[in-house]
Amino acid sequence: MVDNNKKFMYNHKYCLTGVPKMAKRPAKYSDEYFVKALDPKDADTKYMGEEPFFPLQPENRILALTRSFTWYNRFYGKKEAKELLVNYLDFNKKTDIAKQLRKVPDSEFIMTYCWLARMNLRGLTLLENEQEILDNEIARLQRVVVKSDIVVEEVVETVAKPNIQDYMREKARDAAGELEGLFDTFLADGAKSTHNLKIMDEVAKKNVSPQHISIVSDVWKKKLPEFEQVLEGKDGDLVIAYKHLSKTQIKNIIKFIEQVLNDLNSYVSVKKASKAPRKKKTVPVEKIVAKLKYLKEFKDPVNKLELTSIHPTKLHGASECWLYDTAKRKLHHLIADEYSKTFTVKGNTILGFDKVTSEIKTLRKPGEQLKEIMGSKPAARKYFKDIKSIAVVPNGRFNESIIILKAW
Repeated sequence: MVDNNKKFMYNHKYCLTGVPKMAKRPAKYSDEYFVKALDPKDADTKYMGEEPFFPLQPENRILALTRSFTWYNRFYGKKEAKELLVNYLDFNKKTDIAKQLRKVPDSEFIMTYCWLARMNLRGLTLLENEQEILDNEIARLQRVVVKSDIVVEEVVETVAKPNIQDYMREKARDAAGELEGLFDTFLADGAKSTHNLKIMDEVAKKNVSPQHISIVSDVWKKKLPEFEQVLEGKDGDLVIAYKHLSKTQIKNIIKFIEQVLNDLNSYVSVKKASKAPRKKKTVPVEKIVAKLKYLKEFKDPVNKLELTSIHPTKLHGASECWLYDTAKRKLHHLIADEYSKTFTVKGNTILGFDKVTSEIKTLRKPGEQLKEIMGSKPAARKYFKDIKSIAVVPNGRFNESIIILKAW
């Protein structure tokens, strides 16, 4: 069997994709055609030989099939087995079935039957029972495709868990029910002008949030115009419906509804006022003043000046400071306003200074004048006030020429 195969089949390669091509047999076997041999690219083919080939039907069929199954199982798995069975169907012009079986998972294929189909393409004539087994296997795989195409929709009932908003709305509805009970009590007592029913207490007991108070108030907003129309007496149906109530009782009911609405509004105001403000995250002072532009050191031999700036962190939170613009010889005196009390640095600007008491003056002799400013606070303020120069209102912006002299 192997010798005949070697004569004309060993030089052929086989691709596992597409319909297998056929190799023509020699003249002595010109009445049949066979597919190209598989090439597993494995060194063990040296010992196990090439793909089984059946130019003649084997005398010892069981032994030949056993050796063939061993060869295929050694070199190929389920993926290749599936492709070989599909190629068998394509070769026999059963293209539609081949397309169906391509959708079947590899795990569904029984490799023994796939090898049997392959051996048929390699010249083995299947016995009647073998062909029947192979056909039954193909039919089974087709049923697998049909089952996978049927989508079974399972309705899974999921119980939604209430969130905090649902819980708060439920509390508002409970409060609305309690107020309806108070209203029934009010009517049962004869709708008198005075009553001791505490409306806001019922809402407070349920701890209704301000954003859900509309669930309660909307009910009473609908009641009010209805009883106002009853009092006017223009709607005959309403007059008949409430004919058991006197005009005085109708007026008392309207007052009761207005009281409910007023109490609900008051409840919202009290709730919002009692809510503690959110605590702001503390930001380090170094980060606040990081973008402030200033001059760290300044030397002026002409005016005999050697100035060193204090760190801007001392400026943030101070209530008074002295700044000197070295480029324009201008002295800035900033004082915090009564509302802010202290300065706040934001970006490259200082905020919170009083624009009435804060001033900028130009220095004619900065070397001498700045020495006076660097003295005591009262002396510096008096000296700056006596400088004969036009005072300008500061804008609070800094630049690379401004040096921070003092801040406290």
